[in-house]
Amino acid sequence: MYRIFKYIALCLLGLIWVSPLAFMFLFSLAPNSDIIQMRLLPSEITLSNYYDVFLTKIRGVSIPKSLLNSLIVLIIQVTGILILDAPAAYALARLNFWGRETIFRIILVTMMMPGHIILISLYILMANLGLVDTLPGLFLPGLPRVIGIFLLRQFFRELPQEIEDAAYIDGASEWQTFLKIMLPMASPALATLTVITMLYSWNNFLWPLVIINSSEKLTVPIAVAYLRAGTNVSQNYSTMLAASFLTSLPMIILFVFAQRWIVKGVAPTSGIK
Repeated sequence: MYRIFKYIALCLLGLIWVSPLAFMFLFSLAPNSDIIQMRLLPSEITLSNYYDVFLTKIRGVSIPKSLLNSLIVLIIQVTGILILDAPAAYALARLNFWGRETIFRIILVTMMMPGHIILISLYILMANLGLVDTLPGLFLPGLPRVIGIFLLRQFFRELPQEIEDAAYIDGASEWQTFLKIMLPMASPALATLTVITMLYSWNNFLWPLVIINSSEKLTVPIAVAYLRAGTNVSQNYSTMLAASFLTSLPMIILFVFAQRWIVKGVAPTSGIK
């Protein structure tokens, strides 16, 4: 009986989570007049809103261009964070050197600081480097990510020492041990970090809003926000819903298919049989 109630509760919570997305998709296919009249269901189904999103600039903003910009930033940030965070986390977890714990504590302190604190100084730095209103100015401040170092370090620390000892006995160097043995074993944590970074990069709003000025370099969250410019009379809510659903869909699909990797990333395998 308890299991039945648990499943019913989970189904109700799932419906609560899915219902806004379902209505967003449903009324993205409806005429704008249906939303203004606050209809419960669309009077007709049309794809004209998606044609407008794909083929025209709305208030000077191109949604396909913003999708491309977000994709470029996402790929560079994910790749850069994995390349930079993994060696740093491995060194902090497995190598013995003076000041290791102090360095890690400093990293933890920076993770606890709100990003708004360094926003002005970061903008001044990008301005001095000539990177304002550029894609490098978007992704460079996000390299590396402290949460990635923390996550991977905790994973590497849980791996048995016997694995490293066996590699050293076989003549492997520290770099070979890291690349060929420890890094493949950390694939669940790397996959988790990849998913987290993709969500962060795709949904990042504040920094792109500060650093980007031209409509050609807008990312998805800023481009969708620009669609709300103007008065309530002049707004096409159906087009806004179409743009919102279209730009949210990649991350929804990513989360649905990658959620099992997030769970695996929390519990490393021992590697010993």
